[in-house]
Amino acid sequence: MKIKLTLDKQEIIIRLNDNAVAKQLLQMLPHDFEFRDFAGEEKITYFPKPISLENAPHGMIAKAGKLFIYAPWKNMGIFYKTHSLFPDDNLIELGEVESGLNILAAQKNNFTARVEIDN
Repeated sequence: MKIKLTLDKQEIIIRLNDNAVAKQLLQMLPHDFEFRDFAGEEKITYFPKPISLENAPHGMIAKAGKLFIYAPWKNMGIFYKTHSLFPDDNLIELGEVESGLNILAAQKNNFTARVEIDN
């Protein structure tokens, strides 16, 4: 399954993993998410409703292109720069950017992106 983030008429395509938390994200779509930069490495946003992390696959390498949940805050993010080469148990992988990572990295300010299932 793939999702599409649309901002300024540009599209970012993400292939989702097949896990329980990714399925919860799909149930929230379509939705407009407000993203902001975090640490000069990732764009983060918050879910419109609570998400359960029960049975979530914890542990992910924080590399560019990964869509994830940061478990302590229960927020979603996308790394546009690699943060680490070692697994972090606070990260839950949701998927990976297939195209448009450069569009995401180029955003210097907060932005709104429409997120929907890509047909």
